[in-house]
Amino acid sequence: MKKLRQYSVAILVAVIALTFNACKKDPKPEVVEEVAGKSELSFLEVEREAHGDHFHYNPIASAKPLVITFDSKGMAAAGTHAHLQEGKTYKLSLRSFDVANNELQQGFLDQQDQYQAFILGGPTGVLTYAYGDRDKSNKKINVGVTGYLTVDKAAAGFTFQYVLRHLNPGVKSGITGADWNNPDFSVKFSGSNKLDLKFELHPVEADGHDH
Repeated sequence: MKKLRQYSVAILVAVIALTFNACKKDPKPEVVEEVAGKSELSFLEVEREAHGDHFHYNPIASAKPLVITFDSKGMAAAGTHAHLQEGKTYKLSLRSFDVANNELQQGFLDQQDQYQAFILGGPTGVLTYAYGDRDKSNKKINVGVTGYLTVDKAAAGFTFQYVLRHLNPGVKSGITGADWNNPDFSVKFSGSNKLDLKFELHPVEADGHDH
C-alpha cells in the first residue's frame, strides 16, 4: 500500500510539472490594432462668426454635405474632385471604418493623446483650419476628427491631403493647433500614419469659377 501511494504521488507530481511547463510555453495572445477599411471626409458649409480672438461656427439650415469616399488605401475614385468657394467655411468631418465596417473615429478621440490630423497640399494663404473636437466631458481637444476649414482665396486646383497620424508616446504634448498644416510633421512628430487620404480640391471664386 505504501509503495502504491508513493507511485501515485510520483505520477501526480509528473503531471503537474508537465502541465506547468506547457502553460509556460503557451504564446501570449497578439494585440491586433484595427485594420482600416474605407473612410469618408464630409464638407458642410457653416457660418463663421468672429468672437474676439476666436470664432463661433453656426449651422446653416439649408446646407448639404459634400462627401468624399476613400478606399482602404486612402484613394478616392478616379476623377473625384471638389469645388469649395472662397470666403466660405466648411465643417470638415471624418468617418473611418475597420474591415468589419465598425466606425473608428470615437476611438481616435478617446485616445486623443495618440492621434493628430494634418491637412496638407494647399498653397500658402489659401486655406485656414481650426480643430473642432471635444472629448466626452465637452472639453476642447485637437485631433481632427472634426474641424473647420475656411477657403481664404481662390486658387488653382491641388491635391488635398488629410493625414491622421498615430503618434509615439509623449509626442502629442509638443503639437499645437498651429501645426495643422506643418509640412515637416513626419519628421518633427514621430509615429506612423493611420490614414492618408487624398483627392483633388479646387478653391473657386464665389461665382463658382475655377482659376
